[in-house]
Amino acid sequence: MKIALILIISLNSFLFSENPIDNYLIGNNSLTIIGNFDDGIEKPRDLDFHPTINNQLWVLNQGEDVYVNNSENIFSICIPENSELIFTIYDSHADGICCESGEGSYIVSACENVYASGGDFENSESTSFNVGSNCSNSCLYGELELNITINTDDWAKETSWILTGVNPEIVYARRLEPGGSTVIFQDAGLNSQSSEYRKDSYSRHFMHTASSLSFDNQGFFANTLECQDANNNSNGFFSGPTLWDSDLSLYAEVNQDGPLLGSHLDMIHQSPYSMGIEYAGIGNVYWVFDGYHSSVVRYDFATPHEFGGHDHSDGKVWRYDEVDISRQEGVPSHLVLDDAFGFLYIADTGNQRILKFNVNSGNYSYDLSPYGESLAEYYMMENADWEVYISQDLEKPSGIDIYNDRLVVSDYGSGNIIIYDISIDPPIELGRINTGNENSIMGIKIDSNQKIWYVNYNDNNVVRIDYSLINGDINIDGNINVVDVVALVNYILNTESSEFMGVDINNDGNINITDVVQLINIILN
Repeated sequence: MKIALILIISLNSFLFSENPIDNYLIGNNSLTIIGNFDDGIEKPRDLDFHPTINNQLWVLNQGEDVYVNNSENIFSICIPENSELIFTIYDSHADGICCESGEGSYIVSACENVYASGGDFENSESTSFNVGSNCSNSCLYGELELNITINTDDWAKETSWILTGVNPEIVYARRLEPGGSTVIFQDAGLNSQSSEYRKDSYSRHFMHTASSLSFDNQGFFANTLECQDANNNSNGFFSGPTLWDSDLSLYAEVNQDGPLLGSHLDMIHQSPYSMGIEYAGIGNVYWVFDGYHSSVVRYDFATPHEFGGHDHSDGKVWRYDEVDISRQEGVPSHLVLDDAFGFLYIADTGNQRILKFNVNSGNYSYDLSPYGESLAEYYMMENADWEVYISQDLEKPSGIDIYNDRLVVSDYGSGNIIIYDISIDPPIELGRINTGNENSIMGIKIDSNQKIWYVNYNDNNVVRIDYSLINGDINIDGNINVVDVVALVNYILNTESSEFMGVDINNDGNINITDVVQLINIILN
């Protein structure tokens, strides 16, 4: 025992706690789907945890594109034979799709049989039917192909529909109104987990093609829009980030039928095709990846207007065009701020690299003319301090987060999650987690327990990555360090309870000094 104690004393001078993120690079990882389509997740692009409510996870859905006016739209889906179905079509203006504003119509058919059709209704129209069987089609055995054809009227943006089973919780397909939405998970990842789908009735503007979101430190959040113009004007450029209150008694609750513009708190429209957003750590200030201007932009919403209001005149916008970034269409470019050092890390997706920007650098250069609204400030900045931080072996970096001196990046193109050590310069790639989700993984987040979460765009789910218990982690805290050596020696000396697991390090059936030596070797190597 004296030998073991001497070893511990000598090790204490240089052994330190490992970063728990490194545990993902040891042993096997498992991908656990925490939420999916049944929870309301559809085309998810980002996620974030509420800053003051434990284990409350928000997932941001991109939302549907706007139907084109007076167009034919055909959707096909494979349905199990003999299914009992309900098709419901909606019009948000309560005048149907025929015949007040054009000659719209809809048809639901399979195997040359028409099961539902029409167009002249008010708010909605539902039809129940059985799809039958014995039809030659392109679907798998035991399924048949159902076709939904929507011929839109002059106000296509008002049209939506859903196809369910007799049990409305079984959703086979849906086409929601345009605009992003959120799914809120309470007790995310726990046995008591529940989910709630929320979509503001004015999200077709304020979450038009939603690309990213970020919480502040109190419970407000902002999102960006990957669109040229949030009003769908082909020659317009009226788009930018939106501010919200996450209070569930207010968000997507107030002004849902007017008279004001939903539950949004503020919006500034100077960044078309904005692909990423990060809270700046002060007030209502956020950093935005502006895809249209290829610029990093600082947005200060200042004092938000009333819920659903439209006075943006106190807003302040500073543009840093020197920070050279490039948008990749359809792939968000997320950002993360290292508050301690004032560095903003940027997933520069279009240029296949990561940038590092000193947010305390730069100065006023000249005034810019705001588009479509009055602002307190709209400045071009200069003398920004930034650098290309990582440029090797990245395809389409999208998600990004930081924990201590570990930078974690999700690569949309490869499906890999890459872990970097940024305690040294230049940073070193420590390893990769292969998720198998090529061209699908987007936003990523590290939770308060240092677990990695990400959204899978194509599979419509949110995933948590868990690592297996590590051989030598005596006290099961996710780290292997000198604390485990002390715990093991105490166990051998019978001064510690026997609740610890994995104490037989070399698996020889005995727990003794050889296990201590083996554990020390694990730490050193």
